[in-house]
Amino acid sequence: MPNFNEGHRDRLRQRMQKEGLSTFQDHEVLELLLFQCIPRRDTNKLAHELLDSFGGLAGVLDATPQQLMMVKGVSEVTACFLSSLKEIWQRYKKSQSKQTSLSTVADIIRYSRVLIAESYIEKLVVAYVDYDSKFLLKEEFTSNEVDKIHVDPKRIVSSALRVNAAGVLLFHCHPKGECEPSEQDDEFTNALFYALGVLGIVLLDHVIFNAQGEFYSYSKNGSMEEISKDFSKKFIKNKQ
Repeated sequence: MPNFNEGHRDRLRQRMQKEGLSTFQDHEVLELLLFQCIPRRDTNKLAHELLDSFGGLAGVLDATPQQLMMVKGVSEVTACFLSSLKEIWQRYKKSQSKQTSLSTVADIIRYSRVLIAESYIEKLVVAYVDYDSKFLLKEEFTSNEVDKIHVDPKRIVSSALRVNAAGVLLFHCHPKGECEPSEQDDEFTNALFYALGVLGIVLLDHVIFNAQGEFYSYSKNGSMEEISKDFSKKFIKNKQ
């Protein structure tokens, strides 16, 4: 015998994956939530009863576990799950507001010092940010050699596309020697700038530290601007 309840659940899940929740009615949203706690029983009737009892979805999520359990069919597990959703949302918003912003050179330097601190081998750290310069992802690349590291720009481009980054920042260290960029550093920075630039992603800065804590910023020293101008000239020329 076909399980019509399971078919209903599958249809709701598939619809949510395709459309999101914007077209859902409140009882359908509540049904999706109840699926997590009630594996087999029909949740449509219970969803309506909860909405009627508390005057709407907001009332359901504002209710305490004890209040929720007064509705027939709501177990302690279900009640605790539903009552936790509002606080989880509040924690999400609080966490979101604390996301690292990398919108100024000072922000970048402070952030990169933490990432590169106490590195005794050459290490490259890549940070990906969104259009508001908010941190999205961090990746680290290390080497067995003290003074060399090899990273394919394609790996960074791939990660940038994966997280839908608008900008990329590079931080790496010269454990032995000056913080001035080497010829290899310049070549890698140029290659990555071009690889990202053709996709509309900006290489915002490349910061190099040495063991003494000194640093060189391609952006602060004007090198990134020169690369950008050169890229713009060649890009416009190629499009003509």
